[in-house]
Amino acid sequence: MRNFFFIFGFSIFILFFSACKEHEVVNPVDKTNLPPDSLVVSAQLVGVSVSNPNGDGSGTVNFSVSARNATSYQIFLPSESKTFSISNAKGGTVSYNFQSNPGQVSSYTVQVTAFNGSLKKDSIFTIQVFYQMQLVWSDEFNGLSLNSSIWNYEKGNNNGWGNNELEYYTSDTMNVKTKNGYLEITAKYSPNYNSTGFNYTSSRITTQNKFTFQYGKVEMRAKLPADSGTWPALWMLGSNIGTVGWPACGEIDMVEMGTVTGLNNILCSLHWGGDTSQQKNIPGSTTDFHLYSMDWRADHIAFYIDNVLLYSFPNTSSKPFNQNFFIIFNVAVGGNMGGNNVNLSTSSTMYVDYIRVYN
Repeated sequence: MRNFFFIFGFSIFILFFSACKEHEVVNPVDKTNLPPDSLVVSAQLVGVSVSNPNGDGSGTVNFSVSARNATSYQIFLPSESKTFSISNAKGGTVSYNFQSNPGQVSSYTVQVTAFNGSLKKDSIFTIQVFYQMQLVWSDEFNGLSLNSSIWNYEKGNNNGWGNNELEYYTSDTMNVKTKNGYLEITAKYSPNYNSTGFNYTSSRITTQNKFTFQYGKVEMRAKLPADSGTWPALWMLGSNIGTVGWPACGEIDMVEMGTVTGLNNILCSLHWGGDTSQQKNIPGSTTDFHLYSMDWRADHIAFYIDNVLLYSFPNTSSKPFNQNFFIIFNVAVGGNMGGNNVNLSTSSTMYVDYIRVYN
């Protein structure tokens, strides 16, 4: 009998103890005071392959982050002055397009921080990224005639085009044509052309309403005329010129050279009501082809001659250089930069090998 009561009593104790265990509250681990650890960061370059170890040229990198005990993350790119924040405790992915130094592999520093309140964990590393601007539009001038789906002919004198110019612009092949893979625009002495009263003819072509663009890199390879009185220009105007007029529309002059400024003195200029211009003497600009290019972005416009920087101008939202522009090629005669000493003979043609727009 004593054994029975002992066993019975022990059983009741076991049941009571078990019931207490079932109702015991286990406090979770308090992570608010734990620093983040096990930070994992990956930087995946888009288009990586055996032949393209630094990406496919798009410059796009996908950054992924995760960590233990983290509540948020920050990805900082010092060279770009760019910061990304991720508020998901599990981490996440962000993408960025690096666009420095087109055609080159560039090194960038990346700093990733995982946060848990005031506690944090950092990771700093570098990546090698290849960036190459993508060709979005071009004319190689290989056709038998000028492509009318791209170009317009502006005709007449239009009261000297605001510059006291002496020429009458035509679409005649004596003034504009494509030949041997080049665009040729030629200024000619044409006494009383078609009874207009003008003694000089030339050509002015534009892409207005046919091709416009905002930002990017423009390249053109050209040889300029040398005759006295010629004023060649390869330039652009804001597409809203019909609404706001000039100079409020903005003007970008990639290449200008006139008799007044001096043979081989190449001007690169911006006009918007304020003006900025730089020039450089390029020997052989009238006897050899040279590469003229522009890097146009929201924060600057930079001009290059034969891949050498001439100057860079800060672009801001208050200026008109943040909209679509169209392209203009022309050779003026006389006027503000052509001067009064006009003598056209055999060197009055501007040759353009190509124009290419990248973005």
